[in-house]
Amino acid sequence: MHLRKLLAVALCFALLVAATPNAAAYKGHQLSRNDIVDFTLIDQQGENFTFSTLDGDVTVVSFIFTSCPDVCPVITQSLRMVQEGLSASDAERVEFVSISVDPDRDTPEALTAYTELHGVDWPHLTGDKEVLADVYRNFGILVEQEVIDAHIGVNQEPTVTHVDPSTGNASELMFQPTGWDMTQAMAYGANWSINATDGQYGHYVTAIEGIESPADYSWWWSILLHNETSGEWEESPVGIDSIDAFEHSQFAWTASNANTSLLAAPQSDDATMQVLFPDNTTATHTIEDMTAWHLSMGAFTGADLNTTISESQYGHYMESIDDVAAPTDSSWWWSLFAWNMTSSSWESSQVGMDDLIEPMYIAWAPNSTNISEIPPPGATLREEIEAGVCNDHGWEMGSGEGKHCMCDEGYEWAEGDRLSCVASGDTVIDYSVGHSTITYILDGMSPVVAWTGDSWRSDDFRAD
Repeated sequence: MHLRKLLAVALCFALLVAATPNAAAYKGHQLSRNDIVDFTLIDQQGENFTFSTLDGDVTVVSFIFTSCPDVCPVITQSLRMVQEGLSASDAERVEFVSISVDPDRDTPEALTAYTELHGVDWPHLTGDKEVLADVYRNFGILVEQEVIDAHIGVNQEPTVTHVDPSTGNASELMFQPTGWDMTQAMAYGANWSINATDGQYGHYVTAIEGIESPADYSWWWSILLHNETSGEWEESPVGIDSIDAFEHSQFAWTASNANTSLLAAPQSDDATMQVLFPDNTTATHTIEDMTAWHLSMGAFTGADLNTTISESQYGHYMESIDDVAAPTDSSWWWSLFAWNMTSSSWESSQVGMDDLIEPMYIAWAPNSTNISEIPPPGATLREEIEAGVCNDHGWEMGSGEGKHCMCDEGYEWAEGDRLSCVASGDTVIDYSVGHSTITYILDGMSPVVAWTGDSWRSDDFRAD
């Protein structure tokens, strides 16, 4: 996982549907609108798929995108439960279709991987953006592409949840690796020896692979960063502890008297460290896969929590977090948990932190912790929102022009202002979709029921 690409995704598109109040015959929102105009898209097999060729009397249509980490998997799994709960006769009458709102990324191959991951086989459709734009208008959906892009770029930032053994309180820590974190990770991966002192101004490297800088300071170990704009290697203006490894994932430790023109230009976006020795020989190591060890080290350092992660013949293990070590009587110990994107739940990791590859969200808690009480990713972050943000009815996501509010239920963006949340109107159902979505039930080509959100019960949906 690239350090610069650790950032990812939730379903965010606005959708406007003319609706009438719930009728007694339906548990969802009953719709009153024109038939859907027929369309042809591409399914996960790469074949043309024409909507009107469906054989069922009833069609369930959902809108998803494959890189969505939370809402889309929940919707897909919920629909899977609906499908599996149908009687044999109903199963012959009901068809399911999912349509991508992110055709730039959702190729047939991506859709195939998504359906295999979730164990479903109904058509998942993508296609030309212009054709899909007509489909979105057909269903009355306005896709906010820049908001999807903002989530692709921001919402996949990994986090570490820490459960305090004394209070049971949980805090979610962002992955904020420093240059020193990455130096340690590189040295471990390459089996290099690095000696450093930790003083008032941070870590100071004194030796690499047994080659010590002399006491007379005739040369020293210097840290260089790669300037992407100029393409040059430049001496860092700050110490290794102050380097943001997200911003500078390509760096080099060089003997100050060596020829820096021998340093190679980075060949990929992977985190890479080069070493240039006094005799002008070089060594390079690249981290291609991030592990739970990398994530833990970067998160706890960024939160300024003193943590001891020790190494054994079996890999790294957690000794203490925030200076709290497990008791010697083994009444409890630090346990690693991983967030399951499919089931949207925490699971005890079956492997150590070195073997948990490319995790998005992990948690460290005493092994005696009730796993159901560990907050889901994002929960504690939202509790730390500053007063006044999103009119106190939501939380901000994204950055720059893509920054926007994730409004609480019952609130939506103010007209022309995505950084505010106002109460939704009472007369028209305005489905401004943040971390929820819309799923339609069609009778033939006519949408008759709409279900919002992702918390509905499959039995209720199946009844409609």
